Amino acid sequence: MRLFRAFFRTLVLLVVVVAAACLYLAFAPYGDLAPHPFNQNRNAVWLEHRWLEKPHAAEEMEQLFRFLDHHGVVYAYPHLIPFDSAGRLPLHNREQMRAFLATARQVAPNMKVLPWVGGLRVGYKRSKPGTIDLADLGQRQRIVAECRGLMDEGFDGIHVNVEPVANGDDDYLALLRALRAAVGTGILSLSATRPGPMAPAFAPNFFWTADYYARIAETADQVVLMTYDTAIPTPGLYRRYVAYAAAMVTADLARSSRARVLVGIPTYKDSGLMHRKGVETPENALIGVVSGLRGRAGGTFEGVALYAEWTTDPEDWAVYERVWRGHTTP
Repeated sequence: MRLFRAFFRTLVLLVVVVAAACLYLAFAPYGDLAPHPFNQNRNAVWLEHRWLEKPHAAEEMEQLFRFLDHHGVVYAYPHLIPFDSAGRLPLHNREQMRAFLATARQVAPNMKVLPWVGGLRVGYKRSKPGTIDLADLGQRQRIVAECRGLMDEGFDGIHVNVEPVANGDDDYLALLRALRAAVGTGILSLSATRPGPMAPAFAPNFFWTADYYARIAETADQVVLMTYDTAIPTPGLYRRYVAYAAAMVTADLARSSRARVLVGIPTYKDSGLMHRKGVETPENALIGVVSGLRGRAGGTFEGVALYAEWTTDPEDWAVYERVWRGHTTP
């Protein structure tokens, strides 16, 4: 009986310690606003479909590129998805594409414009059914042909965003390898599923492991972490996760790849189970990035990527300038 009581007290103590540790990690402040050296003014932003869909006045495009250049953005990903089930691009305007690129070359000559292509995978439904069947070789070939056509228009590369992709998916790797040939000496960039220590069997597309990141980076030039829609409930815990993601991927890829890493920063205001208002904020994400890089930044890190330009309001830009670029005024 005495042995049982001792075991029970030990078990209770262990439960209390674990609970206290969990509460500390969830609610204790994390990160700081001290100056840091990590911004290289090589940041990115996702843009709306409208920029490639219909004509825009030259003044409007010039204003966009001057604004982005002013904020240290060097990669622009204008929306051009989803591919349909035949592997064809959605409605767009080739003349507007050319005007958009010409304006970028004139106003911000160092900016790289990479059309954002891809879509939802077949079998997965958010607001509408998916159209991308990664196992369909014919569709993959048509997707590659469309991307080759975009490169012929003069774009600097392609930014691929197919969701969801399960950890270890070989068909996605096959698509990337085919796109590598189509992009040639341009930039092959991709939106990467949030990193994690393991991929749960019940949700293999929730995390990508370090091993799959390494396989992805064998082909890609640029890997942009989607460190949002995590369902994390508290700001402190979210900052810790972003710090982990930034540190893990940059360090791991530094040992095995030349691919550059950008960390996605959420600026959208939706609130639900996966994205919690007041938790996945630009400030919390940026503080997490800085915390993850302090003292252990891998040489693969390049910048942050704002998701997205159309949801980033003046207050968000001010936070980005203050926390990330060290400027007190936007």
